[in-house]
Amino acid sequence: MGKNSDSARDFFKSIKSAPIAPIYYLHGAETYLLDKAVAAIIEAVAPGGLNEFNFNTFHAKSATGDQIRSAVEMLPMFVPKRVVVVRDLQEIVLSELDALDDYFDNPSPSTCLILHARTAEKSLNGNSGIVRKLKRASQVFEFKAFYESEVGAFIAKQAAGRKMRLSSGAQAYLVEAVGTDLAQLDVALEKVDLYIGAAREGQARSVELEDVEAIIAQTRVRSVFDLTDALGNRSYEQALKILEAMLVAGDAPLMITAMVARHFRVLSKLGDPTLRSAPSKEIASAVGVAPFFLRDYQRHAQKFSPAEIDGVLSVMLEVDIALKSSKLSGRTILDGLLYKICFREGSARGAAR
Repeated sequence: MGKNSDSARDFFKSIKSAPIAPIYYLHGAETYLLDKAVAAIIEAVAPGGLNEFNFNTFHAKSATGDQIRSAVEMLPMFVPKRVVVVRDLQEIVLSELDALDDYFDNPSPSTCLILHARTAEKSLNGNSGIVRKLKRASQVFEFKAFYESEVGAFIAKQAAGRKMRLSSGAQAYLVEAVGTDLAQLDVALEKVDLYIGAAREGQARSVELEDVEAIIAQTRVRSVFDLTDALGNRSYEQALKILEAMLVAGDAPLMITAMVARHFRVLSKLGDPTLRSAPSKEIASAVGVAPFFLRDYQRHAQKFSPAEIDGVLSVMLEVDIALKSSKLSGRTILDGLLYKICFREGSARGAAR
């Protein structure tokens, strides 16, 4: 998972002032910003709104190249430009893009084609000639997943828009329980907004830790705690059952990997001898977790030696690369990780190999 680049910020700046491009290729793991980007382009093209005569939307998995080609070549009715959106381009059969080969050389000036791709789990084949041509013809913007250190500004901005001000404990709990997916964080803030009631005119409402605890479900973070508990007990079968439940619930392998890696980074920080006699709140702040969850982390830290924690952290990097590049399924790669942690003494190195 990479650091969020300037690409997203560049996009939202440019769309307000730069001329509308004939083709946009918007891709990345951060789906909330991807959807916002698509909406921003449509708003820039048609600030007064679109109608069925000047707008087509396709899902790439079921669309044909001929259908897309026909839509982009239609002339707009009573407006300067029409808009064609192709969602989830990562799912398209690449041969369908051949129908657009010469269109990429000379796109219609009266159409704005928006190509949208969610590439957290699957990406377009960058070695394909037609994909390279698509990218050369497009304004390309990547929306990478956020690091934890980056979501604080997003939470503060979204909260301020709802006239709320979150305490540091409330914000830490929100990230702990929900993760770094911006769409889910926004939904969680909406729930908090409804829970604490209407704001007085012109005044921001303070949101404390207990407010967030009362409304935000802990399902995801509890699953990670259960998984690391099973790994700490070397209970391979139990770990597999928990992993299966998380996958069935819709948690993506890369998301699971990111959460487990973060968990072990916290365990590593807890090994700092300067924290041994510190108050709980100070320890929680130092390792970057909500005080509510600290005891769970401390319990898990006692189950892994420093060498084992270092080994798991090393192999998590290999697993992340394997999930993004290996032909093996995410489930198979994660099974290998769990097996190595449960059955190998000391380091977990080699789980992704």
